[in-house]
Amino acid sequence: MENYSTPKAMKQMSDLFEKYKNHFKPPQASVEKVVVEAIEAIAGFEVSIEQVTYTVSTKTVSLAIPSILKTELRMRQKDILEYLQRSLGKNNAPVAIL
Repeated sequence: MENYSTPKAMKQMSDLFEKYKNHFKPPQASVEKVVVEAIEAIAGFEVSIEQVTYTVSTKTVSLAIPSILKTELRMRQKDILEYLQRSLGKNNAPVAIL
């Protein structure tokens, strides 16, 4: 009984994974899927995953779509990037759409 101490407070489950949020980034394929979802939700037309390329090092998204659609996305780029920040987090979201 001399060595007895009161138990420490329990940690919450979300706190256990907090350190990994800063170290790990979402995989390239996951970002491409979210980009397709964002374009469908905001612009209203479908883009296939094969037409989307994400470069992890520069955080840019390239689209292989007709120029008329690229122009439409360019006008809504700010809304799409905000959607991506909400979905992927501010640090992991793409910063440009080409």
